[in-house]
Amino acid sequence: MFVIDYKVTISDINYGGHMGNERALLLFQEVRINLFKILGGSEINLGENVGTIQKDAHVYYKGEVYLGEKLKVKIVGAELKKASINFLYEIENENNQIVIEGTTLIVGFNYTLKKISKFPEELLTKLKNII
Repeated sequence: MFVIDYKVTISDINYGGHMGNERALLLFQEVRINLFKILGGSEINLGENVGTIQKDAHVYYKGEVYLGEKLKVKIVGAELKKASINFLYEIENENNQIVIEGTTLIVGFNYTLKKISKFPEELLTKLKNII
């Protein structure tokens, strides 16, 4: 599992007074960026000239999130394949309640060749050890 802390800011809030629906995907991306960073890469280059591209995403809202709340954004699992990773997420509020769950299917992508590519074995091995 991999976790980051996040404090809800005014830019996260919609006219209903709670976190906007689009923000969940941004938080999922933020925790992924941080994970890839500690592994020595980025979404653009995870090694061997392979980055990522998002193919699919699902967000499941379990509760509302309000301005100023402190959240734990977690990667709680991953289904690893040679050219894709399906990340599983949970976002918890200060009361340890899960307020958002979701998944993103990330595909390996060579931006130079503009085609889907396998992830480096080294990356997959590192992910297996963390998640």
